Amino acid sequence: MADRGRVAVIGVGNELRGDDGAGLVVARGVREHAGCAGVDVYEESGELLRLLDSWHGCRAAVVIDAMRSGAAPVTVRRLDLSDAPLDAAIRRPASSHAVGLGDAIELARKLGRLPARVIVYAIEGGDFSFGHGLSEPVRSATRIAVAAVVAELETLTAAQCWASA
Repeated sequence: MADRGRVAVIGVGNELRGDDGAGLVVARGVREHAGCAGVDVYEESGELLRLLDSWHGCRAAVVIDAMRSGAAPVTVRRLDLSDAPLDAAIRRPASSHAVGLGDAIELARKLGRLPARVIVYAIEGGDFSFGHGLSEPVRSATRIAVAAVVAELETLTAAQCWASA
């Protein structure tokens, strides 16, 4: 179980569904390239209700997932869901999750199990078909998202999180 001072970074996705694996790739990139005290990095490939356990007791959570909103596949959006629900326009499920990210966040909010800060990085996907890896535009977007998440962690933890190369 996490403690109140911790921050959870959670990459969400299914790497067997093309661009749906983007959140997992970003989580791995954050884990590989960033080292910041008080930050735990998780990957969630299954039921999104497990998010409630991953961020339980944390003061903040940064969640990365693919989205399907009609934007260009290189689009990375930062959404602060600390006080407001996910916009219905981008809440449509983009993947095979039984419960969508917006639903899991709103359930946690109603149960009083949502961290004080919830930031979502949503990467627009284009190809969610079975058996394909990330498309090249989404692969490029994951590199942008890794840098953005590391910068977010530096803000949330007031520490330098980028490991020296």
